[in-house]
Amino acid sequence: MAKSSVLVTGASGFIGNHLVDRLLADDAVVTALVRPESSLPERWRGRVDTIQCDDWSEQGLRRTLASFACDTVFHLAAYGVRPTHRDVDSMIRINTELPATLVRLCQLWNARLVMSGTFSEYMKPASNELLMELSPLEAHKLYGSSKAAGGLIASAVATALGVGLRSLRLFKVYGAGEASHRLLPALVHGLKQRQRVPISSGTQILDFVYIDDVIEALLRADDHIRDHGTVATWNVATGQGHSVSHFAQLVADTMNAGHDLLGFGEIAMRKDDEPWLVGDPGLMQSQLGWHPGIDLETGVAASVAAITGRAG
Repeated sequence: MAKSSVLVTGASGFIGNHLVDRLLADDAVVTALVRPESSLPERWRGRVDTIQCDDWSEQGLRRTLASFACDTVFHLAAYGVRPTHRDVDSMIRINTELPATLVRLCQLWNARLVMSGTFSEYMKPASNELLMELSPLEAHKLYGSSKAAGGLIASAVATALGVGLRSLRLFKVYGAGEASHRLLPALVHGLKQRQRVPISSGTQILDFVYIDDVIEALLRADDHIRDHGTVATWNVATGQGHSVSHFAQLVADTMNAGHDLLGFGEIAMRKDDEPWLVGDPGLMQSQLGWHPGIDLETGVAASVAAITGRAG
């Protein structure tokens, strides 16, 4: 049986790192589409092909990928994840226009497309209700609205061209390998040194999803396209809300650190923070049979162990 050939955008990021590791473990042939300045892990040397491209317009990608083809594209690249990344032109080019370009390339290659969306695509709910795929979408914040627009346009183009596509709106993904500015690594770094960690008030209720469950969802979505085709958008969520303060306390407990080291309220809430963002996983569960397998306590313990190098 021929090995699966896969192209990954965003391979240098948190989720991309985990996805590529899993694809290699599954014996796939992996190519990473990267910018020239991107840095990939040394452990992939000789195992992952790379294609560098500094022009991610449709013309630039078609020129760069003129002799390339694959079975599946996993599109994880995005702009705006870091709070300082707020250039409007980059946001539109990467989040809104690029997905449709990849759909057209998939038609050329007879390939499937699995793309990562985000819970930020949803508008703040009127009450503490689970966000469903048909819930109102963000129309005022740059990152969320650009991601929502990209998913909608890509889905429409894929439907018109007959390309199989799954757009997965990922909720609060956590695990080892997150960027240092994010909550989990900041907590682990500070608490390991027994230093006080300044964080927000922690009242936000979020749907935390462990990275291994997210990777399983991405891979199973690809299998679903292979077997069924069509276009779909699914939440990757647990349906369970937990406060940021509870998450921080779990990390502290796992590290045997006192809660007095958690500086709640010492960092102001970000403008795009919402008090409640919890997803309804029902559609993905019914159509794909995917269920999150790792509860929050287990996921936090595994993440801390991986970050600190502890066994087990």
